[in-house]
Amino acid sequence: MYAFRTITPRICLSKVLHGADKPASSVERSKLRTVCIGGSKPDKASPSARKDQKQKVLKLVAGTNRGKDASPEQVTEIISAIEELEGMNPTASPASSPLVSGQWSLLYTGAASKEAAEERAQKEGVIGSAVTELTGSSNNSAPLLPGGDPTKAKPLGRTLTTQSGIINNKGNFQDIMADDGRVENRAEFDIFGAASEVKILGRCEQVSAEETGGEARRIAVTFESVQIKLGSLGPLSIPLKWANGGKGPQGWVDTTYLDEDFRIGRGDKGSIFVAARRS
Repeated sequence: MYAFRTITPRICLSKVLHGADKPASSVERSKLRTVCIGGSKPDKASPSARKDQKQKVLKLVAGTNRGKDASPEQVTEIISAIEELEGMNPTASPASSPLVSGQWSLLYTGAASKEAAEERAQKEGVIGSAVTELTGSSNNSAPLLPGGDPTKAKPLGRTLTTQSGIINNKGNFQDIMADDGRVENRAEFDIFGAASEVKILGRCEQVSAEETGGEARRIAVTFESVQIKLGSLGPLSIPLKWANGGKGPQGWVDTTYLDEDFRIGRGDKGSIFVAARRS
């Protein structure tokens, strides 16, 4: 089986990292959960069961505006369905599979928990939050500023893309060219009716399987520049290498489910996303 859901590995890892009496943070629990989910062999679930679970996930995320409008109750149900589908993953070592490359549309992005979203917001700051928003790993349960009211405060990108009549978000997309070591995240929107887009360009590389429990599922990403096009203006290119001590914004994504047209990923800051292949 691909999904290892026994309790013992999680307890052992938590003790090793934190000691017997110190609980792991929500982001660290998310990382440990990914380790427990991953295995060396694909799941043996029947194609029909896998198809039914995919349809369930699609039905749950539909109408949530890619997670932005999901209620806490919906988020709980969505995460539960996603975790069940992760346990049916048919692709061993997804990060090294040719299926991971391609053009993907983001159907849902969010945080695995409210605590994970709040921890992420605290760590990222304004620049990191903007990158997260535009790369499709934003949350739906925490404000940008720690201690704020989630119903009143939103990350900058979220605030802009929910201004009805001013900006109409047309979608978020991820293009992965694993063989070339390149990745492109793109937000397309209309601003006062003019087609516009923001691209974040970067490089990516597969992380050694030894670092992820013996299975290649992690891709490390470094973002290098942002390109902004507003209607007929631009594109304007802004380098990002000045951030993060000259390295540029960095992160990683574990692919926890992958087939010919569907992908689930978990990010290093507690995010979770569902994507469908465009080509």
